[in-house]
Amino acid sequence: MANREATTQRGIKPGSPWTENVLALLRDWESRATSSSEAHYAHATRLSKSNIRFGVPVVALTTFVGTSVFATLQEHVNIGLRVVVGLLSVLAAVLASLQTFLRFGERAERHRAAAERWASVRREIDEMLALHPTYLASRGDPKEYLDALRRKMDEISQQSPEMGDQGWWRTHRHYESPVHPETPSQPEQPAV
Repeated sequence: MANREATTQRGIKPGSPWTENVLALLRDWESRATSSSEAHYAHATRLSKSNIRFGVPVVALTTFVGTSVFATLQEHVNIGLRVVVGLLSVLAAVLASLQTFLRFGERAERHRAAAERWASVRREIDEMLALHPTYLASRGDPKEYLDALRRKMDEISQQSPEMGDQGWWRTHRHYESPVHPETPSQPEQPAV
């Protein structure tokens, strides 16, 4: 009886398919979508910074080498200056090749797009949880909504670029906080 009163106080009609377990699952998926979004945003930021770290030296070195070449065209130029200009030219070429090969900018944009897709899922779940309790009871069977949401999350997961263990670990550490207070605890399993 007390459980039925608590359920009614929360706004869920007795017998409603939108049980606390369904809401707990939504909260869990919301947490996962948030974690994925933030991990992809963080990875995109790191890749953008790497792009700048490679790009600025390439621009500076190629500019220096380009202007120094005219100085080395004279007949009486120190051999040391020619060697330095040659080495800087090679270094600029290596950095530009690495920047092109590692595709920091392109990869950053892919992670940024994935972060936006995950943030969209999080906002959708936030909306459903915010509309609780009155709206959810009128939504009917939650299975259809959960199935569609799961398919959407699976699709986003397949389209998202790889993160690597370090990218996930950094974000996972942030979300290792205690379970939402509204989430019911799981009953202990009897020892077998």
